[in-house]
Amino acid sequence: MTPTLRVDKSNLSSRTYEQIRSALMNGEYSPGDRIRIANMAESLGISITPVREAIFRLVSEQALEMTAATSIKVPQLDAATVAEIQLIRRLLEGAAAEKAAGKITKDRLDHLAQTHDRFIEAVSKSASEAARINRDFHFELIAAADMPNLYEIVGGLWVRMGPLLHVFHSHVPARAISNDNHPHYRVLKALRVKDGASAAKAIQEDIAWGERILLEWMSFSSLLSA
Repeated sequence: MTPTLRVDKSNLSSRTYEQIRSALMNGEYSPGDRIRIANMAESLGISITPVREAIFRLVSEQALEMTAATSIKVPQLDAATVAEIQLIRRLLEGAAAEKAAGKITKDRLDHLAQTHDRFIEAVSKSASEAARINRDFHFELIAAADMPNLYEIVGGLWVRMGPLLHVFHSHVPARAISNDNHPHYRVLKALRVKDGASAAKAIQEDIAWGERILLEWMSFSSLLSA
């Protein structure tokens, strides 16, 4: 699968890198998808060189894997790697939520609530859209903490998890997400009263819940393919 990307002609390598990275974060690729450099360059209307440079940069960040000189794939993470990434996410995103509770403005909080509403609406319509908007919610929350280094680190984790998070939204029944018990509601409630500890706990519960569903699905899928 090759998402439709558009790249400005200036600083092609960096712009191509950002576009592919964003596509991975948004779940526009699935685990195991093969990326053909020549095909991507053709679809973008640019030369192979900037695409290759962008791909190799993502390989160095473990967002993509190279199994041969011309074979680039989206990694298929194992259960141990998923559990480790999700643990780090819980720690970092929890810290960001706690900090955000004391700093978030009313406008930012209102926008975060609107993002959640759009996420719930998208759940029953489009897995890819739900995955993208869910990412928006998490990164708007992190941005409100004003911790740019943490933001970048978590971004790297989401690049690796994005393809699986799309799978998550494709397989979880909409009714399991779009209900009044979704942890995002507790995040918003805590932010409104500036309760940092509760905001941290709620976003960590959200990440932990997603991890349980992912690991259950991965275990079931491995049994089917055995």
